[in-house]
Amino acid sequence: MAGAGLNVARPLPRIGLAQMDVRPGRPDRNVARMLEMIEQARELALDLVAFPELCVPGYIVGDAWESDALVRDFAEWDEEVRAASRGITVVYGNVALDPGRIGEDGRVRKFNAVHVCRDGVAVRRAGLPPGVPGGAHAKTLQPNYRFFDDDRHFYSLRKLASSAGRPVSDWLVPYRVPRRDGGEFCFGVQLCEDLWCEDYEQDGEALDTLHMYRERGAEAVINLSSSPWTWQKNDKRHRTVREVLRRSPLPLFYVNHVGALNNGKNILVFDGDSSAYAPDATLAARAPAWREALLVTGDAAEKGAVEVAPAQSESAAICDGVITGLRHLDHVRGAENRFLVGVSGGVDSSVALCLLVRAFGAGRVFAVNMPTRFNSGRTRDNARSLCAALGVDYLVCPIDDLHAAFSERLRSCGFAGVPGEYTGLVDENVQARLRGAGILAGLAARHGLLFTNNGNKTEIALGYATLYGDVSGAVAPLGDLYKTQVFELARHLNESVYGRTVIPENLYDGSTVPSAELSAEQDVTKGQGDPIKYGYHDALLRQLIEYRRHPADLLGWFADGELLERIGWHDAERFRRCFADAAAWVEDLEWLAGQVRASVFKRIQAPPIVVLSKRAFGFDLRESQLPAYPLRGYAALRRRVLSMPLEAGIGGGT
Repeated sequence: MAGAGLNVARPLPRIGLAQMDVRPGRPDRNVARMLEMIEQARELALDLVAFPELCVPGYIVGDAWESDALVRDFAEWDEEVRAASRGITVVYGNVALDPGRIGEDGRVRKFNAVHVCRDGVAVRRAGLPPGVPGGAHAKTLQPNYRFFDDDRHFYSLRKLASSAGRPVSDWLVPYRVPRRDGGEFCFGVQLCEDLWCEDYEQDGEALDTLHMYRERGAEAVINLSSSPWTWQKNDKRHRTVREVLRRSPLPLFYVNHVGALNNGKNILVFDGDSSAYAPDATLAARAPAWREALLVTGDAAEKGAVEVAPAQSESAAICDGVITGLRHLDHVRGAENRFLVGVSGGVDSSVALCLLVRAFGAGRVFAVNMPTRFNSGRTRDNARSLCAALGVDYLVCPIDDLHAAFSERLRSCGFAGVPGEYTGLVDENVQARLRGAGILAGLAARHGLLFTNNGNKTEIALGYATLYGDVSGAVAPLGDLYKTQVFELARHLNESVYGRTVIPENLYDGSTVPSAELSAEQDVTKGQGDPIKYGYHDALLRQLIEYRRHPADLLGWFADGELLERIGWHDAERFRRCFADAAAWVEDLEWLAGQVRASVFKRIQAPPIVVLSKRAFGFDLRESQLPAYPLRGYAALRRRVLSMPLEAGIGGGT
């Protein structure tokens, strides 16, 4: 808890930003926590306490928003919050209903709204046009990208203004509330996306509600958010704030929640990062990440106690993000889960096991190693030493006998009309399915455990996994991390979390190559591993998945001599070792793109993924199963690239 001064004409009142853990679908628990934090704010003699967007019901609750009975219940919790507002202004997010009108979903019209109350009643604003009930303020800009579907359920202020034939600014009337030291505090309110106004236009300019509030005399603006953490998201927000405040210098208070929400296929994690910005966009105060906090700001707060929590490293934030997503499963099931991890002695299962133990403690995590004759002594030792270091209950369950019996039965039966062939790939998939659908699922059922999917994003993208084998489980902790990020996370866990070697160093120092160990041709003791160029392929996949690039874009970058610079991977020497000429590079690119396209059917059946990147598989990246289609001009561009020397296409690098 801390105080911070902001550079404004007159001192601001004492404002608290309540960075709470929002539990989706449980307004009873959320309101109970809000009442505790309101009382804490009152004891600190705060003038105002602000809570996040839709903190009463939770933001992402899927099509539960279509249940009128449930939504009415959400709205009725306003009475509890208003009753707690004696002597203090409370700003919070909840649904607002207009029972007399129908929304575009054919149900009662709903608004994602800011509510302001004090002394037991809703604060109303004079001169406000009709449309938003109860003196609430509706969200102006509603996101409809990634996992956000606001227009599916809510009526926006922008839509209301358009239907009424009035400008949005008519509804942007600041709130006025009393201050403890006398006089009034005049402030505007926003909901999350309203801050990200650069992509929304009105009359050829950004629909900047902060600017409109400033024009109407607001002393500050409070932004209530439900903004998930993803890679580089906070940096982008700080840049956006700088641009908005450059046009309209004004103190800005951003309050976000912690915890996790889910949309079925994705678990979204929230780091909070609640912040107070001075009019010049410098950070005056910042809450600690990933935990509840009441951040006290304002010139009236005690001097010399400014809290500006430091920014995290990427690996530290990823670690906290995955742990937050895993703990969300306890909330979903309403009980303390116990987990089962298939530990192969590879880096993915090792990191997954460590994160589960960090999230729940060793007593709630169990591990099983399921070797065949193809598993080396090195990886078996890795699994054993890891579990010993973590204090995890560890079981070895060999499957050679099952594999032999199953493969023999499969070889001996078949359809007369279709010859069929028991190939090496079939045999590898048999082993994977015996482990996943057989041993893991069976042990989980016997002991009441949830078993994890340990796949990383690189393998998921390329379909380098067996459906109903390693494509199974209750949750994919690493499913939004490329293989290189898993290596980095392993090193981070050893060096910065444990301060000792827990994950065997041979898994990330290059001495043990990543390998499925499903055949004699995948012998890690001979350096034989996965057919994936980790690092380079990770960089290509990030372009295709997160930035929605097409293979034609990459051909164009090669043709322009800037491939490595554009993909952000600068190991030119390794690139030269991978590809003899441009033809080999094109063949690899087209293989990779073909694997991504052909593997959609696996991904749409995969377990929920904890979202950590700019675009994750699941309902974040909504994939259709589409046939191959060569863009017009692709063939000509391909011929041009094939005529070039390899060196001419890669551009910068060392």
